[in-house]
Amino acid sequence: MTQDRIYLSPPFVDEAEKQELNFALDSGWIAPYGPKIGEFQEALARRFGFANILCVSSGTAALHLAVKLCGVTNGDKVLVGSLTFVAAANAVLYEGGEPVFIDSEIESWNIDPDLLEQKLIDSQKRGEKIKGVIVTHIYGRPAQMQRIKNICVRYGVKLIEDAAEALGAQVEGASVGTFGDYAILSFNGNKIITASGGGALVCKAETDADKARFWASQSKDQAEHYEHSEVGYNYGFSNLLAGVGLAQLNKLDDFLSRKKEILDYYIRSFSDWDIFELDQSTYAGSNNWLSVFLIKNEVVGMVSPAELVAELEQDNIEARRFWKPLHQQPLFGDSDSQLNGVSQGLFERGICLPCGVGLSSNDQDRVVEALRALFSRIGFLK
Repeated sequence: MTQDRIYLSPPFVDEAEKQELNFALDSGWIAPYGPKIGEFQEALARRFGFANILCVSSGTAALHLAVKLCGVTNGDKVLVGSLTFVAAANAVLYEGGEPVFIDSEIESWNIDPDLLEQKLIDSQKRGEKIKGVIVTHIYGRPAQMQRIKNICVRYGVKLIEDAAEALGAQVEGASVGTFGDYAILSFNGNKIITASGGGALVCKAETDADKARFWASQSKDQAEHYEHSEVGYNYGFSNLLAGVGLAQLNKLDDFLSRKKEILDYYIRSFSDWDIFELDQSTYAGSNNWLSVFLIKNEVVGMVSPAELVAELEQDNIEARRFWKPLHQQPLFGDSDSQLNGVSQGLFERGICLPCGVGLSSNDQDRVVEALRALFSRIGFLK
């Protein structure tokens, strides 16, 4: 008999979400407007110190609005960390811009500040105008934000923080999403809190938030009839989803604690295997959204991340490889890049293991034992 499936990072909901949904339904607001949206935005702003926040239909929609606020038009360049989900670069393409990919630094796996500054110096010498930088906090691990922010200020470039994976992460006590001119949040089903979908745009300037709100509601001008002088988008957020998001936000501290417990259990379980790199000390401030590990160099030649994913799938366990660097994607095959090989190495050695907050101890043991069986079979464990 097939065992129940263990998913990578499924949402965890209980009666609180049902109650908030019922409140939203009882209010009659089931369109993409309503009082719960304002409540959710205010709760996020209070919790994390966001200046101006606008909930929208997805994190990708928020990225698009941020790129547009940077003034990106046809042929403009935006520097993007290569090790991330494709949405960050797609948002640049939406406005006709050109993503330029910057490799990772090994400590946090995020955009390398040295490569970033070198690219800005080179671009300045060539007379190229860089319209923005998109830095993603990969797997909830904060980038070197203070240094990156200083670089962007020095060269007069707008900074977009893609914090879709990192809600609750911090840099020296400050929440991610508070460093950039703009920041992106996601409430997709697998994120640390979910509304089943949706996202948010955070803006430093109130005028930017007002402009984004205008664009997100089809750019409807002030008039007694439907008048439109700019291109707009249907990026509204649902009042029902906002209710779910509120319930989830109230549980965030518990979720953060549980994510850390799951990661720590994996680390203890693997401590005598000599297979994975286990030192997590350089990732202070992470929200531990996913439990991620690198296979040691001397091991990866014998068993690859793809083989681990396939082996776990045989036990009905979902695991995932790291993001394939964007500079290697067919969509961006001829794009400009500033590389050092780090993101490629991470892709070749990285694996994400199940870590949903509802993961039981028995299910986590199943994951560990499935890996133990594989490594024993190929002679790495006895």
